[in-house]
Amino acid sequence: MVSIGGGHSALAMLGYTPDALLACLKTGIRGAVEESYQQGFQAGLQTALAGGGLEALAQMTGILPAAGDLSAMQSILGQHSPAELGACTCGSIPQPNVELSGAPAGKGLSKDPPGFPAGSVRTAGGYTVVPEGGTSWKIFGPDQKPGDKPITHVHGDPHVDEKDGTRWDFTKNSDFVLPDGTRINCKTSSEKGYSVSTGLEITNGADRVSVSGVDGRPSTSEVRHDGYEWRAQHLASNPNRDTFRLGGDGDDWFLEKGGKNLGEIKGAHMDHATGAYVQHTDGKGYNIDPNLKPPFGSEAWGNMLRNESIDFIAGRLGLDPQSARDIGSLFHAEHSTSQYMQSLETLAAYAGPFGGLKMLFDGPGEAFNAVSNMGDALNSLMSLNRDLHLRRAMHFLA
Repeated sequence: MVSIGGGHSALAMLGYTPDALLACLKTGIRGAVEESYQQGFQAGLQTALAGGGLEALAQMTGILPAAGDLSAMQSILGQHSPAELGACTCGSIPQPNVELSGAPAGKGLSKDPPGFPAGSVRTAGGYTVVPEGGTSWKIFGPDQKPGDKPITHVHGDPHVDEKDGTRWDFTKNSDFVLPDGTRINCKTSSEKGYSVSTGLEITNGADRVSVSGVDGRPSTSEVRHDGYEWRAQHLASNPNRDTFRLGGDGDDWFLEKGGKNLGEIKGAHMDHATGAYVQHTDGKGYNIDPNLKPPFGSEAWGNMLRNESIDFIAGRLGLDPQSARDIGSLFHAEHSTSQYMQSLETLAAYAGPFGGLKMLFDGPGEAFNAVSNMGDALNSLMSLNRDLHLRRAMHFLA
């Protein structure tokens, strides 16, 4: 990830100032979206890329290794014609490209992991969010079992109990970010006073799950496939929201405001002047045990990179919510197409006589997972199609 405005960043090498960057992003993204109304989403994206309108976006997210080189981005998207890419909007998928590369993409969220209460949500990195109701919800680590003490327990008005015994409070609608990039937006009953948790919006990769009734009897939605879009619009609508980021040895929370880390949270007090809890921080830099990050090259790692890129773009560049949502759509299309093609590559290993031997010795588990991931990717693309068709209709009615 390169820094904006840095003297030696890739963006600076291209001559982009922050204002010019925003103008370039908006022009490129809007061009892709406008084109999608006529030719299909991926065709619009390809057109914008060919014109260089998204070069700044590619540089910023670290996709391109050198200034002015679009080959890496094109490799991620595949060397397909606009007609082939545009067909994605009609529900068909182009044939896989052997040159397809980039961070792997996989399922971000799943419901009802074995052993945990119904309505629990498992993230790509193995964390489990358990909405218990009566204002209580918990976060379990990747290696934890249902009977273990959770790494975090949120309850009451709202109190946050960490596994190591640290306790603090918050008031406002706030975000909790896990080491695998999962973002949990905790909705509260008030922005002042002694509020309680009322709902959760959980996003990872292309997936989103909504939990309502946390202050009573919780209800967990099915997995929706608009995670990037919702997340980008959410952050752009209030980039200075209180964000709590999990780090340290896995049960320590750090306070972040406007993209700046304020240190590890050690406690809190009610500020009667503002009518909200204020967290006490130690002012030290954010740190995390590297072992808590998803393994390099894994699907969870690929999701994490995309999550972090979306957070940077939508939360720190001053984009309006609609432009941010448009960028989220681009990430959605790239993620789902990559996931589908990766699944095809996995299944290809089971074709022919040698594939039969692989099935015999390794078993069908990997193949079943690939089929499941393929179905998830197709559902995600269909969700994107529905959203684009709706926006296309609204565009023509405007």
